[in-house]
Amino acid sequence: MPLASKICGSQSSQVIQATDYIYTSHSYDQITFTIPDNSSYEVYVLQEAPLLRYVYIQHNVKVNSILIEQCAMVSVPRTIRNAPNLLFLTIRSCRIRHLDLNDLALLRSLRDIDLTHNQIVSIMGPPADVVLPVRRLYLAYNKIRRLDGNVLHALQELSCLVVENNRLEEFPTNLSLPAVEELSLRHNRLNTLNCTDWHMPDLKYLYCNHNRLTSAPIEWQSIWRIDTLDLSFNRLHSFRMDDAYLTQLHILNLAANELTNVITSQKHLRIPLERLQLGHNRLNVLDISRWGMPNLWELDVGENQLTELGDVFMRFPALDSMMILRSNNWSCTWLKRVHPDDMVRRNYGCLRTKRSCPEGRLMVQEDAWICCW
Repeated sequence: MPLASKICGSQSSQVIQATDYIYTSHSYDQITFTIPDNSSYEVYVLQEAPLLRYVYIQHNVKVNSILIEQCAMVSVPRTIRNAPNLLFLTIRSCRIRHLDLNDLALLRSLRDIDLTHNQIVSIMGPPADVVLPVRRLYLAYNKIRRLDGNVLHALQELSCLVVENNRLEEFPTNLSLPAVEELSLRHNRLNTLNCTDWHMPDLKYLYCNHNRLTSAPIEWQSIWRIDTLDLSFNRLHSFRMDDAYLTQLHILNLAANELTNVITSQKHLRIPLERLQLGHNRLNVLDISRWGMPNLWELDVGENQLTELGDVFMRFPALDSMMILRSNNWSCTWLKRVHPDDMVRRNYGCLRTKRSCPEGRLMVQEDAWICCW
């Protein structure tokens, strides 16, 4: 399974609770809606508004949140600038095609923008001297093919950028987002990812699963603080553990690729990795003799073509129930070299019964066998 988001999620987690300060309509069937200047409401929620195309906002300093879902709007309302104290703007499952960040330039309090499930194809940036205070930007489930790094220059306080489930075929190499902690590019059409000129010193969580990558990201020294990296469900053929400069990496997911080798050129690779997922690849050899990972507690090599795994039981003492070995061509000779106590106390996932194993098999515990050849 792909890794779960750490801090962003796929859309904003704003919770709206009914109070006297919230205007809520669960079935709005008009074409227009107006937020008047004399309104006492702080939050406006319009859910299931299939005919809504125009929202007019008169100057109102009390409004801090607007949430509109399932509407016919094709753009963010130009009058949005008349709500100068707006904190949260959510327009989901509508028909927005173009996002102009200039419309938001006067909103000095805006923190979250959620435009998931729209039809956005292009984004226009504000002038070079404008900085938007936005911290979370959700653009998932749109039709964006290309992002210009210069368009995003105004988002210097952004901590979450979610552009998953779009049609991205390339991602900017000259991206400066100094406050970003999580970047999600899941479910796009990226063939390469070049980090050469990225300036994202705080980036800790990078999700790029379900793309078309045939090689690992290029020049990722600039994101050396990364904690979690998900490159699963791509087309990687090989991966060099020491090319990644992953000095603080704790979770690495390389599952469901086309990996035939995972290598290191270092005599002793010592990294703080805790979880390593290599399942559903084409590995027939995995040399772990140079790996020093004292914190490793999860190792998944299931669904490969491995025959042995060296001194894996001794090398990674923290591994226990989260060592997944299922569906490999294990050597009976190698398994018999493993200490019986290791075989009994560890959980290998989906073990077979004695009847489903071929002739070669080794009993792990009562009525549970690991098959070998």
